[in-house]
Amino acid sequence: MGEHHIAVRIPVTTPTRYLSYEAALNLRLPGEQTGDWHGDMPFVTLKDSPRTLNFAGPGGFTDTTPSLGSKGVRNMAHILEGQYIPPGSGPVWVANHFRAIADYVLLDTRDCWSARYPRHVTVRCINQWLSTPAQIEHLVEEYLKPLRKQLPSEELELYEAWLPTVAFD
Repeated sequence: MGEHHIAVRIPVTTPTRYLSYEAALNLRLPGEQTGDWHGDMPFVTLKDSPRTLNFAGPGGFTDTTPSLGSKGVRNMAHILEGQYIPPGSGPVWVANHFRAIADYVLLDTRDCWSARYPRHVTVRCINQWLSTPAQIEHLVEEYLKPLRKQLPSEELELYEAWLPTVAFD
C-alpha cells in the first residue's frame, strides 16, 4: 500500500448493516461480470487522515432494508482477507452490485435528484456498472421496482418518471 497509505477501517457489518456504494461496486465474487473497477481506491486511505467506509442499512447513508430486506447482501470477508482485513476477522457483509445501485438510487431519490438532476445513478453510470440487458432487467425488476414501497408520494412521482429511463444502452 505504500508508506503513506493504509487499509480503510471497515465498520462492523451485518446482513442489514452492510458495505455498499463505491466499495461494493468494486468487489465481486469469482465469475461475476459486473462492477466499477477502480482497483484498491475504495479500500485505501492516507495514514495521517484515515477514514472508515460508509455503510448502508438502518443508521447508514441510506436504508433500503424496508423494501429489500437483506437481498443481495453477502459475506465477502474471504475476498478482503489478507490485504484489507486480517484473516479470520469475521464476516464483512457487502452489497452485490444490484443492491449497491439500489442504495445509490434511493440516496439520489431521497435528495430529489434522480429524475431531474441525477448525481450518481444516471443511465450512463448503470450501463458502466452492468453489462448486459439481462442484468439491467434484473436490477429493475428485483431491486428498483420494490423500492417504490418506501417512497413518499412526492418522491415516488420523480422516481416513476426516472425508472423507465433505466435501459441497456
